[in-house]
Order: sequence, then structure tokens, then C-alpha cells
Amino acid sequence: MKRLIPTLAIAAALAAGVHAQDSKTTTRTQVKADDAKAITATGCLVPGLAPDVFVLRGAITARGEEVTTKTRTKADVDNDESRVRTDTRTKAEGDHDRVGAGTVVMYDLSPRAGVDLAPHIGQQVQLTAILLDRGKGDADVKIKEETQVDREHAPDGKSKTESKITVDRGNGPRLNVISVKPLGQRCT
Repeated sequence: MKRLIPTLAIAAALAAGVHAQDSKTTTRTQVKADDAKAITATGCLVPGLAPDVFVLRGAITARGEEVTTKTRTKADVDNDESRVRTDTRTKAEGDHDRVGAGTVVMYDLSPRAGVDLAPHIGQQVQLTAILLDRGKGDADVKIKEETQVDREHAPDGKSKTESKITVDRGNGPRLNVISVKPLGQRCT
């Protein structure tokens, strides 16, 4: 009897780990740019002509002084299969330009420190970036991100981050990538 109770407790703990782990993750990212445009763009991430150079073949979906993106990803895991669905909504506020529908353009990318684009080559991605025109000086950028994870059969999680960065204009127009989110599809 003394061995039966601990054995049953271990078996119950192992069975709980085998249970399906459905989850829903909601991320809200807000980017405000001073003397620049905050943008959200989606498309295919491809390598550039030189090492550590990246190009986005896609379109800008929102552009303004402030861009807010809300992404919700739901994962359903059942026995032998899993389904992942991602919905994204983006809104631009302030002095913003009208974004053309269906226009696909190539954008040169400059990732900020801590943003690694290499693992996402060949995938459809959503980028949050700062669009800077040629000029002197720099732009101040504020980034707020809130993430909430609701898990079935496990504790929920919540995180908040805020950061301020300064982006140098450089020699020509470019997208300075603040964050990259994979959209779960390979490029076609």
C-alpha cells in the first residue's frame, strides 16, 4: 500500500502532461514614432544580395505616427494533429498616409539590435518597423507590448514591456525593423 499511493501519484502527473495543450495568445504592440512613420508590413522575407541583408517582398498594411497591432493566435492540439490560426488587426493613427491595396513592393530591411531575421527567411512574416526618409538627425521611437497567454490545463501568463529607442536616419530610405512575427506559412 505504501508503494501504491506514490506510484498512482506519479502516473497521474505523467498523464496530465500527455493531455492536449490548447492555448490562445494575444499580443498588442503599439509603436509611436517622433519625426518618422511607424509601419506594419506583411510579406515574404527573402535574403538580400549580401550576407546579413534582408528584403521584404510584400506591402505596407498600415502607416502613421502611431501604429497598433493586435495579434491573436489560437492553437488546438488534439491527439495526432494540431491546428494554429492567427488573426491580426492593425490600426494607424495620427498623421498617416493612405496605404495602397494590393501593391507589392520590395523593401530593404535594417533590423535593430536584438531582432534576428535570419530564422524567418522563406516565410510569410509581419514586420513592425520605422520608415525613415533620407536626412539628418534621428527619430525617437516608443514601443509598448502586452502579451497574454491563456492555456488549457496549465497556468496562464501575462507580460508587458516598454522601451524607447533612437533610430539613425542613415544614407537612404529603409525600414528599421522593430519586431518580426512569423505568420505560419512558407513563401510561394
